[in-house]
Amino acid sequence: MIETHVFNALLVPELKETVFYKAVTFMNGLVAPSFLFCAGFAFAIAARRKWNAYISLEKPYWRYFVRLLFILVVGYSLHLPKFSLHQLMEVSDPKAWLSFYQTDILQAIAVSLMLLAVLVVILRTEKVFYAVTLLLTLVFVFAAPVVRELNYENFPVWLAPYLTLHVPSQFPLFPWAAFLMSGMLIGAWYIRSNEKGESNALVRRLAWYSFAAIAVSLLLELAPLSVYPNHDFWRASPEFFFVRLGIVVLLLCGLWWREHRKQTSANSVLSLFGQESLLVYVVHLLIVYGHTYEFSFVRVYGPTLNYLQCSGVFAGLTIVMYAMAFVWHRTKAWNGKVAGYLEYAILGGIVLTFLLK
Repeated sequence: MIETHVFNALLVPELKETVFYKAVTFMNGLVAPSFLFCAGFAFAIAARRKWNAYISLEKPYWRYFVRLLFILVVGYSLHLPKFSLHQLMEVSDPKAWLSFYQTDILQAIAVSLMLLAVLVVILRTEKVFYAVTLLLTLVFVFAAPVVRELNYENFPVWLAPYLTLHVPSQFPLFPWAAFLMSGMLIGAWYIRSNEKGESNALVRRLAWYSFAAIAVSLLLELAPLSVYPNHDFWRASPEFFFVRLGIVVLLLCGLWWREHRKQTSANSVLSLFGQESLLVYVVHLLIVYGHTYEFSFVRVYGPTLNYLQCSGVFAGLTIVMYAMAFVWHRTKAWNGKVAGYLEYAILGGIVLTFLLK
């Protein structure tokens, strides 16, 4: 994630035309699917543990929903034209607001998880919930090439970015929500298998299924027929979706093997970044792009660095992000109340800055 943003923002444009960079871009393109997949997997764990509380609309459900609203607010706030209420009121050009309404990864995660949370309450039975989610996943995958090409000129400016790339948008729900839902389904499958002591067999099965999905998808892409108009393998095609999903699941299997066979600590670098992913995502994004803030790597360097220089920036920023995540994680483990007060104080300071600046 950090490497992707650093190289995209700072690498010299001429180097982006090379075959090597295109290969790097393909690998970097797995970051967002992995992020969404992990969010869905985490939902499966939470829903399994708190199913009765969720369907009864008890406090844990509303606490979870508020957390999703917070993620949604953070996602939109990162694209404010001005980080000042007073200055925002003076922004009258509609074009200045286009980037604000774009669907970024945080919006895609929050809205997709909200949909799943609402379905839990409506459907109430786990088997029915999983069956409906599987159906929705297939809809998001196979309808994506059509849905994304429709005309949304008369749609609300905030809604169109969730459906198409023809307006400023990075992650329309078709097909990105399907990565999250796939993570939820595989997560639920894994949890049930683990409860039966069959996780080893499931991971091996998932690896074979993934290889098969990748192979079948590539073969179908090579076939001379296509059911979609203006077919493009790289733009929301079901074949490309299953190739990426297969690779993500293979990575999951590899990490599972690493954690269980190598007996790595739960506090490993990967685990820590995973547990503090939202904090790391937001802070590193502000440092790289700046958005409404004065300092950023984009403003200081711009797209002027070579591979070695970008690698140095990436390494340094990763170390800083790890140190930040480590301190925050230890603070929460040391005293949850103190961490909570500190979190509210920081958020309060940000809100006051926005209101008074």
